[in-house]
Amino acid sequence: MLLDFKMGERIRYTALLKTQKIGLSANGSPFARGIIQDSGGSLNFISFEPAVAELLKEFPAPTVITVAGTVDINKYSNDGALQIVIQQAELPKEEEDLSHLLPYTAKDLAQYRRSLQQLISEIENQDIRTLVQLIFEGDLYKQFIKNPAAMRFHHAYIGGLLEHSVDVAMLAKAMAEQITNVNTDIIIAGALLHDIGKIKEISSEIGFPYTEAGRMLGHISLGMMLVEKVSEQVGNLTLADKQHLLHILAAHHGSIEKGSPVPCATKESFIVHYADELNAIMNQFSQSEQGDWQFSRMLNRHILVAE
Repeated sequence: MLLDFKMGERIRYTALLKTQKIGLSANGSPFARGIIQDSGGSLNFISFEPAVAELLKEFPAPTVITVAGTVDINKYSNDGALQIVIQQAELPKEEEDLSHLLPYTAKDLAQYRRSLQQLISEIENQDIRTLVQLIFEGDLYKQFIKNPAAMRFHHAYIGGLLEHSVDVAMLAKAMAEQITNVNTDIIIAGALLHDIGKIKEISSEIGFPYTEAGRMLGHISLGMMLVEKVSEQVGNLTLADKQHLLHILAAHHGSIEKGSPVPCATKESFIVHYADELNAIMNQFSQSEQGDWQFSRMLNRHILVAE
């Protein structure tokens, strides 16, 4: 795995090209730099080989590539991180096993599926419960339980969307129990569905690339459209309940500055927003090595991961 490589080691490895930049060095020669990744983590790379720069220029990220080079210290890093100095690059052979490039959750997905059904059963309003049940069935459910919750920053692994959605619902439910005069049914439904648009925004294929619909519309719009469409099958769902639920999806980023089309305006939307934000932050700790300071790109700071 990438994170097992040691300083000075010569390697040949197939990984996922996540980001890249092609440019010209001071002497006018082309260079390439970026990030490659496998299921265990990622490393920066740099290459001053014109042939490598030309090859990578033809394949925008994410692309699976086989690289050969030397592991060295990244002199531009402030924490002594390693990087790969690539001398050669090529596309992998068709028969090559690429299973190491798909990260999976370490959590018990069977238990998360059971928790999902338990949460749905706790929704007392029959029409809201029916809406949620209709969404979590068939092909939508199959995609939901394997999709990542993000391409990169949090829960970016197979099963991540299920894990994140259930954990957010559990957090939101616990918060609702301490706050008076809230609609717990709307909170549970909104928490479970807040990122449902990601099944249409992000692919579960290697690299978790954004779909065309995802780039054009984003998961908030896609999720609201999905809920609106399925709600047509629930004849007795009131307009007020549907609007409160859709507001949670629209506002779950918290504010317009953070990407929501509208800011939180109800108790229920604030509860789901903060449960969502807290779970994403806590995931930074679970994805870092214990017992050391780690730099979180999502939080843009170093965090101390306790043993």
